[in-house]
Parts: sequence; C-alpha cells; structure tokens
Amino acid sequence: MVERSPIGPLLERADQAVAATLEYLEGPGATANIRVDRWGVREIAAHLLHWHQVTIDAALAAARSQPPPRFTAPVDELNEEAVARYAGLSLTQILRQLKEAHHNLVQAIKDVPDPDAPLMYRYDGTAPSARDRLGTIAHHWSNHLEELRKAAG
Repeated sequence: MVERSPIGPLLERADQAVAATLEYLEGPGATANIRVDRWGVREIAAHLLHWHQVTIDAALAAARSQPPPRFTAPVDELNEEAVARYAGLSLTQILRQLKEAHHNLVQAIKDVPDPDAPLMYRYDGTAPSARDRLGTIAHHWSNHLEELRKAAG
C-alpha cells in the first residue's frame, strides 16, 4: 500500500495563493478597471467564491459520509451561473464572503476523512479528491492573480 503525504503542505500552498490573491483584490485590484477576457475583477472574485463554496459543500458532505455531489453542467456553464449569482454584490461584499469561505474551506478540508476519495463528480466524469482540489485552488488562484497583474500592466 502506498502511503500518501499529509495534506498540510497542500493546504499551505492553497492558503498562500488565496492570501496573495486577496491582497491584490483588496489593494490594486479594488480600483483597477481591467478585464481578463470577458470578466473584470469583481467577476473573477465571484467565480473564486463560487468554487470555494462548492468545495466546502463537497467537503462537508464527505465529512458526513454523504455521497459526493455531481455537477449537471459543464464547468464553463457553472462559471457563468456563478458570476450571475453574485451580480448584485459589490467587490467588497464578495471579498468579505471569500475570506469567510476560505476559513470554512480550510476547516472543512481538514475534516474530510479520506483526502484521496472523490470529493465531487464533474460533468465530464472526472472526480477530484480533496487533495486534488487543494492543488487546483493553489494553481487556479495563482493563475488568476497572474492574469490580473498582466492585464493591469
């Protein structure tokens, strides 16, 4: 049996990426009138909030021994729905929720009994684990931060 490494280093990487991105969104990003493709800073923050919430819900389900959630639509469609869901909120409100969501996500992931078990099932059939989601969060948030900085010049 292959023993997997603890999730602590993955949590730390995700936490660092989230902290750096939030720092940018609260600082230069808060007043930047930039777009990355079709999304501005607020839409990107809403998108990040949505996926944190999805991950929290999935981790809480796993901690309660409930089956992993299944997505019924492709990721791009879910992203558009997420941005629309938070359309009435200001960037400040979204960032406040993001901070709370990140705190909740860290705790929920720590409570997942098996970080290598499927945490959710995507529309395309892939099934990321808690370990996978942490890696994705670190990578995805860092990519969005890089795109925002590049768009700002």
